[in-house]
Amino acid sequence: MSSTLLGFLAALAATIVWAGNFVLARGIAQAIPPIQLNFWRWLVALACLLPWALPRLRADWPAMRRHWPHLAVMGLLGVTLLNTLIYKAGQTTQSLNMALLVPTAPIMILVLARVLYAEPITGRRLAGMLVVLAGVLTLLARGDLGHIAAVQYTPGDLWALAGVASFALYSLFVRNRPKGLSIAGYNAATFALGLVLLLPGVVVEMAVGPSPTWSAAVFAGIAYAGIGCSTVAYLLWTRAIAAIGPVRAGMIYYSLPLFAAVESTWLLGEPVAAFHIVGGGLIISGILLATLDRRLLRPPGLGKGREAG
Repeated sequence: MSSTLLGFLAALAATIVWAGNFVLARGIAQAIPPIQLNFWRWLVALACLLPWALPRLRADWPAMRRHWPHLAVMGLLGVTLLNTLIYKAGQTTQSLNMALLVPTAPIMILVLARVLYAEPITGRRLAGMLVVLAGVLTLLARGDLGHIAAVQYTPGDLWALAGVASFALYSLFVRNRPKGLSIAGYNAATFALGLVLLLPGVVVEMAVGPSPTWSAAVFAGIAYAGIGCSTVAYLLWTRAIAAIGPVRAGMIYYSLPLFAAVESTWLLGEPVAAFHIVGGGLIISGILLATLDRRLLRPPGLGKGREAG
């Protein structure tokens, strides 16, 4: 497989894992305050990553010391803010509102990539984004666009939008991962710094907020979020960004509502309707239109030149 194809597959796998978190852990925000939930999630993630990262610490340490401002910013965006804001939003906004706001991340990535890196918005990307957006709206509106117009937005939507913006900035800046720093060391450093930045909020929340309601569901949700969404998915996403860039990876992320719908059907027994098929088809078609490299479709041997070796 080419590195580009592997990048697409990594982005797709990360999105599927994140969709599972949306389905399985959506009720946890009501049982445990958002900053504490985020702290325990990333503590589990760091514990999972350390056995892999520690052997690389000696080689990675000089780069960590030189680039600690970048690592701190990435920890702030990807660990401290992102999921805290999403969990905070989940306390005061409807699930439909959340699902409508999550797909705005690729749009933010597209615009920010243009502003910060002068990356062009091609006609093909724009067309694919519009097709995907049509599929998302079809899926979320359950075939009736009037259902979207009837949604009442709450202050929690602003928290969700802030979380989406954090993710978009994380996806853009991760392309600047310092050379000489392994992916394991990079993620371990951002996890650790993000946890340190979370500590003041945890202390305040424990002092003035409600106590968590511990249960098997809460422990299971933290474990899934920490191991799957925070460790495995972030490693996959970092690999995807390095291979295909933030805009094309962001377009894959657009499929999250589709996978959330599929996993809801599988886990919760919700029926598959015609709008699921139409919306899912539009999402997949739009992603392929915007991201598929024609070179991936070219038969071997038709490219220019030859591979060495």
